[in-house]
Amino acid sequence: MYLALTIGAMVAVRLCFLGLPAGRDESGYLIVGNAWGDGDSLYGPYWVDRPPLLMWIMDLAGNLTALRLIGLLSCVLMVLGVARAAYVVRGAQAARWAAAAAALFSTAHWFGVPRTNGEMLCAGFVAWGIALAAQAMVGQQRRAWLPALGAGVLAGCAGLVKQTIGDGVVFAIVLAFAVGWQQPAARRRAATVLAAGAVGVVVTLAVGLTAAAARGTSLAELFDALVTFRAEAGEVIRRSASGATTDRLLTLLATWVGSGLAFIAILTAWHVARRRDPVLLAVLAVIAFVSGTAILGGSYWGHYLFQLVPASALAVGLLADQVRPRLRTALAAFTVVALLGNLVYTIAVPPQDGATAEVVGTWLRESGEPSDTAVVAYGQPNVLGNAGMSSPYPYLWSLPVRTLDPELTTLSAVLTGPDRPTWFVDWSGVDSWGITHADRVQGDLRDHYRKVATMCGRTIWLERGENRTLATPGTCP
Repeated sequence: MYLALTIGAMVAVRLCFLGLPAGRDESGYLIVGNAWGDGDSLYGPYWVDRPPLLMWIMDLAGNLTALRLIGLLSCVLMVLGVARAAYVVRGAQAARWAAAAAALFSTAHWFGVPRTNGEMLCAGFVAWGIALAAQAMVGQQRRAWLPALGAGVLAGCAGLVKQTIGDGVVFAIVLAFAVGWQQPAARRRAATVLAAGAVGVVVTLAVGLTAAAARGTSLAELFDALVTFRAEAGEVIRRSASGATTDRLLTLLATWVGSGLAFIAILTAWHVARRRDPVLLAVLAVIAFVSGTAILGGSYWGHYLFQLVPASALAVGLLADQVRPRLRTALAAFTVVALLGNLVYTIAVPPQDGATAEVVGTWLRESGEPSDTAVVAYGQPNVLGNAGMSSPYPYLWSLPVRTLDPELTTLSAVLTGPDRPTWFVDWSGVDSWGITHADRVQGDLRDHYRKVATMCGRTIWLERGENRTLATPGTCP
């Protein structure tokens, strides 16, 4: 009953966010997933540096509401998985604390929970992978290879959603080595768990990559997108870092502290140093791994912190009976008050992120025809999502543009080609984001397009050979 009430409260809060404007990643991934098929790019007509299972989920969802409900389902599974892991290791009371923490963090607006992102879609896989790994290593499981195999499969699924999410793998490896180090009699079990888990990961990745190849996305293309591109993009991010990048880092660190995640990490490290508990050590390893990937990525978006939720919630469950009651009560009260304050504030003063894209996209949809296409420079695929338009340009985000088309050769070819877009939206200037070869595109626009509107500070161009009845502009946020 406690678990049902906990999940019910989380679901009720999350449903309040269902109608918020679409995020950039939500719209972009939906566009790519729904269009995956024929085309010259990685996923048919579009390119994005994400693995194929994410695109299958987007294809399955089909629209924004369904996608957000899938994200909510993943959070429900995450709460259940974290509770199961805590129960296996420490019992019913630990499971209740872990479930409460996971559900509470899953309502925190500052972790980006209104939008469905890769971290959220991986959460269920990660939590249940950890639970199965714990069952295999420290649970009363006679056939340890079976849950270990399942943990490997789920870890592989998480990696097929977002390539940097290796939480389950880190947890299983550290736990197996820690138990084997402390208990020589368990070393055979540890070897079995690692071997079965590795088989699960490898088979899952092989199946996923083979299925993607059958749909036209080859292994070589995926390697280039998921590995080579990330290295090149990291250098682009480093060169173009600005004051906004530093501000995002400071905001990320402040959120980490203010949300209670920092206290959980510190308490976990303290108890690991004192007790050498193998499960807590594995949890701490996951927290360190996730924190490292969030920092090394260089972008510092707040939703990266959601990847910490499964491990941090499990830590809460395992530490609940290890902390003095007064300290436990104080920390729990601080976390609840902080998260509820954040929730109340965001409901009373809804964030405007995505609102401008909704206004511009809605105007395009009302002004255009069903066959119209558009390009937004640079990024903002939520404009296309709200407009219901496809794009002949394969790059829907600014980072691929800056990394793969820095001289705008591909964009220029699109704007001057026979299938050039009906509309062009100049979101923040064609010379923004450090683009240094904008003259060519500016000339293409003068030759083939005409300015027809300025919407919320964004200039909108229409192809010269087309005529449209322009809709009444909406109210800008």
